Amino acid sequence: MLERERHRLIVRLVNERAIVAIGDLVEMLDASEATIRRDIATLDRNGELRRVRGGAEALNPRFQPHLVGSPFLISREVQADQKRAIAAKAAELLDGCQSIVMNAGTTTFELARLMGDRDLDVLTNSFSIAAELFANSRCRVTVPGGAIYREHNIILSPFENDASANFAGEYIFTSCYGVSAAGLTETDPMIAQAARKLFNRAAKVVVLVDSRKLRLRSSMVIAPLEEIDILITDDGAAEEDMAAIRAADIEVRIAAVGEKGGLHKIA
Repeated sequence: MLERERHRLIVRLVNERAIVAIGDLVEMLDASEATIRRDIATLDRNGELRRVRGGAEALNPRFQPHLVGSPFLISREVQADQKRAIAAKAAELLDGCQSIVMNAGTTTFELARLMGDRDLDVLTNSFSIAAELFANSRCRVTVPGGAIYREHNIILSPFENDASANFAGEYIFTSCYGVSAAGLTETDPMIAQAARKLFNRAAKVVVLVDSRKLRLRSSMVIAPLEEIDILITDDGAAEEDMAAIRAADIEVRIAAVGEKGGLHKIA
């Protein structure tokens, strides 16, 4: 990531969260602690934020609840080529579909960007996906009620009774924080709850994860591997990272980055 792009993301994140720890920035931006410290010092000198012990603070801090995990804007920059290739492979499943569910995420957003010629009924809890489909497709879009969380571009509600209750999709396209032997995992309880609610609205579960997420672990399980019908990842997936998926007999589609991907069934 270029320095100017990193600076832009840091300032935006600090303004949204009011204060951010160095450790969080290191994880989100995949940069060294020394690099983040230099960035904060530069931005402090430029009058774009305030350097504080262990992190950075907005010049005009305000309280705003935020979710655990990387914000949408930052996640879009991570493994971007892989996500676009995975989305292209996922789009092959749309032929013949009438209705689908799309869980919030940057890979599912890339799928939405490929749906300009589609005419589908779509349920999504992603503000970004809803806006993209509304502006650039013929899809009929349904969103559940709730509050919009700007960082993650997601619509969340603590209530079970919302517009999603009467929707039926052929597939749900979803990503997650990571995939382990325990199943799909997330880091924030509200995001996990929202995903679980959408899982109940579709006949088949399609998981879109770049190969990096096959090595990430969290203790908050959204769904066991047995509930996954299809998993789409990129050709950077190592065989050892696929062991649990192999054991669960999940259909796997491999997206070759920069090329036309392949398809195989893990037995």
